[in-house]
Order: sequence, then C-alpha cells, then structure tokens
Amino acid sequence: MNASLGWSDSPGNAVATQSYRAQAARIIRAQIVSGRLEPGTLYSIGEIAEKLNVSITPIREALHDLAKDGLIEMRRNRGFLVRTPSSKELDDIVQIRTMLEVAAVREIADRRLIEDFEPLRQLCRKTEAFAEAKEWPEFLDSDREFHLSLLASLDNPKLVEMVGALRDQSRLFGLDTAAGTAIFHKSTKEHQQLLDAIEAQDSKRAASLMTTHLRHVRGIWAGQSERA
Repeated sequence: MNASLGWSDSPGNAVATQSYRAQAARIIRAQIVSGRLEPGTLYSIGEIAEKLNVSITPIREALHDLAKDGLIEMRRNRGFLVRTPSSKELDDIVQIRTMLEVAAVREIADRRLIEDFEPLRQLCRKTEAFAEAKEWPEFLDSDREFHLSLLASLDNPKLVEMVGALRDQSRLFGLDTAAGTAIFHKSTKEHQQLLDAIEAQDSKRAASLMTTHLRHVRGIWAGQSERA
C-alpha cells in the first residue's frame, strides 16, 4: 500500500473476504477522519481498490455511501475528493455532540441503564491498545463502537444514528503527533473513568468527563495543544 496515504502493508488494512462494501467504507472513513486521505487531492477509485486488494465495484459503492454522509465529493469518471469541513462546521459538530452526549450520559447514570459493564470495558481496553500501537482505523472503530454502544443503552436509535453521523464528519488530523504524549495517554483512559462514574451513579462526574472528552476533538485530536 502507498505510504503517502499512511496505510501500511500489513494484512490488517486489507479488506477481508466478507462485507467488502462495509469494510471498505470503514477503512476509507478511518483514513479520512484521521487526515491520512488529504483534502484537495484527487484519488482514483482504481487506486483505492488496488490498495485494499478488492474489485472496483465495492469500492465505488462504499464511496457513494461516504458521499451521502458528506465526507467526500465524487468526480464523474475521475475519482473523488475528500471534503474539507470548515472550522465553524467542526465547532458546530462538537457543540451539538456535547449537547447530546453529555445529557445522555447523565441520564444513563441516573437511571442505571447499564447492567453489564464488561463489554464496554473490553472496548476501552481495545481502544487503548490500538492507540498505543497507532493502529488508527482500529482505534477509530473501537472508539466509535464504545460511544455508540454507550448511547444505545437509552434505546433511542435516532440518537445513535445522529451521533454516529456527526462523529464521521469530524477530522482528527492530530492523531499521529498526539500519540505518545501524556495528555493523549490521559485521554485514552477517560473511557474507563466515564464508566466508573456511570456505574457509581455519579451523573455530575460522568457529564464532566464527557464534556472534557469531547473537547479533544478540537484539541489534541485536531493537532491543537491542550494543557495536561
């Protein structure tokens, strides 16, 4: 795979034999969100298909899905461009997510909506391990799954769908530079702390932790400095 895209030659980055379309969308989305597929560069469908070692058809289908989500713009007979959200759009996304997710974790804690915390704690451990290894597609996958699984305890599919779409429209350009720093290490531990607060029914602390966690989207995960 082409190092300029930030994709390694390891088999883990190739699309597996099942669900080509969904897996291709997952990998390409992670490359976009992490900033490794750069805005302003025209990428050909054939180029991406070759990198993922699959035929053009599932790649084209995956790209159309990503275009519907507002992540890319298709160029007829040429390929696609990664869409560049403005700073205002990204700030708006974080504001909306904060309004939704902070209130959500507060309610989850108050109502004791989670009976078994172990699946979520396993996701925390996986996310931390992927972050340590700088395996960004896997990190973004497990991080996304954690947040959406947590929200799913409210039994509100519309909320989960909305937050999932907002997450995918963000850009985390600072992952490579933030990895290994003290504040990045601290941020990866916030999931466990959030679960501790929810399990203790400490809704105030849960809300505070979620607020801090979401600020990283425009902080260290966006390549901006933050105080540890």
